[in-house]
Amino acid sequence: MPLAPYTIVHFHIRSCVRALAVAALALLAPALCDAAEMPISRMTFTRGWATFGLVLPPHAARTALQVGTLPTQTDVKVRWPDGSIRFAVVSTKIATPGTYVITAANGGAGGTTGAMPPQASVQLTIQGRPFTAAALPTVRGDAWLSGPLVSEQRSIVAPGMHPFLRVIFDVRTYADGESRVDVTVENCLDADAADEVGYDVAVTVSRRPVFQQFNVRHKYLARWRKVFAAGGLVEADVTPDFGPAVAADALPAFLPTIGRPVRSLAGSGVSGTGFDILEFGDLMIPMDAHGGRPELAPYPDWTAEFLVHKAPAQRDYMLRHGELAASWGVHVRNTDGSMPSLDAPGQGYYWLDPRWKDPGNMSGGFRGPRGHLEHRAQPGDIAHQPSLAYVPYLLTGDRFFADELAFWANFCLIGSFATDDNRKGPQGLLIGNEVRGIGWGLRNLGDAAAYLPDDSPMKHYLASKVWNNLANLDQYAATFDSGPVQSIFPGRRPEDSASRYQPYMWISMWEQAYVAWAIDHTMAHGPVAGYNFGTAGAKLRNRIARLQLALFINPAWPKASDRQAPYLLAAGKWTPGSPPKVEYFRSLAEVATATFSVPSVAAPDFVRPFEGYYGPEARLLLMICRRAGDPGADAALAAMMADSKDGVSMIADLNKRAGWAIVPAGLPQ
Repeated sequence: MPLAPYTIVHFHIRSCVRALAVAALALLAPALCDAAEMPISRMTFTRGWATFGLVLPPHAARTALQVGTLPTQTDVKVRWPDGSIRFAVVSTKIATPGTYVITAANGGAGGTTGAMPPQASVQLTIQGRPFTAAALPTVRGDAWLSGPLVSEQRSIVAPGMHPFLRVIFDVRTYADGESRVDVTVENCLDADAADEVGYDVAVTVSRRPVFQQFNVRHKYLARWRKVFAAGGLVEADVTPDFGPAVAADALPAFLPTIGRPVRSLAGSGVSGTGFDILEFGDLMIPMDAHGGRPELAPYPDWTAEFLVHKAPAQRDYMLRHGELAASWGVHVRNTDGSMPSLDAPGQGYYWLDPRWKDPGNMSGGFRGPRGHLEHRAQPGDIAHQPSLAYVPYLLTGDRFFADELAFWANFCLIGSFATDDNRKGPQGLLIGNEVRGIGWGLRNLGDAAAYLPDDSPMKHYLASKVWNNLANLDQYAATFDSGPVQSIFPGRRPEDSASRYQPYMWISMWEQAYVAWAIDHTMAHGPVAGYNFGTAGAKLRNRIARLQLALFINPAWPKASDRQAPYLLAAGKWTPGSPPKVEYFRSLAEVATATFSVPSVAAPDFVRPFEGYYGPEARLLLMICRRAGDPGADAALAAMMADSKDGVSMIADLNKRAGWAIVPAGLPQ
């Protein structure tokens, strides 16, 4: 049996996880592999061409990989500082379905496939006029895959010399002539004329019509994707092994008990729009809508479900929502095809918001997309953004998902208010966002920086912004004085101005849990593009986590479980003045008295059971404390996991909210 990700993490202590994971994987060597080769992974394939992504821990392989004894091509995208492979796209042809081990190899044959790629074209008919883009087989663009088994070339075309629409062809050709045409149509340019546009679209591959749709309304800053097989292509279904990705700290492991709800790609979905191009499927619109939903978690519930159960239907559902990430109005390209950079001259105060054109902002150096932002696609929201493309990219190695990863990471920067009181212009700080936005933004920035290809122009840029944020958050934690309670992020809640909850200043531990988890996860990426993420961020992470732990172990705090993860904490009182100031409470006893006194001691508003509310967030913080060896963390975590409310246990709650069901490091479940 393949080693499940959670099996590795049962024995995981971050300082030794990689060695333990490799040792565990060594037990799996089947006859398909030379016994002298150390197995890295074990995957199951159906018949056909298989091209897939694979994350590796340090030292696992340096030059190439091999699937069983089959000819295998390895396109290395990311390396660890020692030169070993961190992420690669692996290709082979499976003639006999089955389970194969993947091992390190010395490198395959050189050269490139000589097979001719197919012709492909996209015709957009706008007000009766055709605008055509063609990818010709004689044209070689920039390569994503290159070797004797498969090549993939990109060409970017302005259809019919259109001023702002662009068509991207990623054409993959295997050695036997089987091929795949990946088409993306973008309306993303930072150009004066750019606007919403309507068209009929027709796609042909090898002179055969493969897709047609009428009355497409393509809003500004969105894009869409379709993939077509050609040349009789048969693609293998790949059942992945995420053990190496967990060992590399690219992904957390999730509880093996999480549910397997049936999710459908039919109908109108939660969004009410459907699952077709430029629609939103089961993603909530607007994105800034409040309330829990399955996409808002460290990773979406459906992603965690696939990581554990690996069912084909779960894979399709996750990948489709990775594609529908393109429907949101967060995608901006410069006219040369690059993405806006805060480091570029004159771009330090670039802001993806129509208010960049306000006279006061423009006089302060602001600028932003010049197109018609009033006709922009559904705007993203930094505080409520999911992670949609990261795991699809790691799974498939597809270039489309790499682009989505970069677009969403850059959105975290250009979508943050650019003033020196918030983003600090070119520094790219997230701290001016809602507290939850700091967490989700850092997660998306860190994941992109770690796993975008080493030769991507976005990689070092995003890594530098991640580093700026980790260092800034540490400085904030080290210098912000709120007294002995060590509360943080004051003045961020709307309840502060609600008469029902005055005169108190409120903080939310559940929002801060997003920040602490994101810091912890980003630090675990370690060395990235010359920065060591693991050396910054711990001060704020620990300060947040230890305040949560205090709600379990401090004798001054109530012991009822519905008061250990409350909706909000009263961290102090507002005192009159211009501007008003906060007088911080000096003890947890004062915090508890104030928190559970509104609107009355008999019926306080902010008590919450763990189950169905903020138990999963508190659990993540206790897991951080446990790994740090903080006294009382073990017992607090055990007590939480033994809790139940109205017949619902904590484990049952986690099983329904799969994206939160992360396996604690070193703690058997």
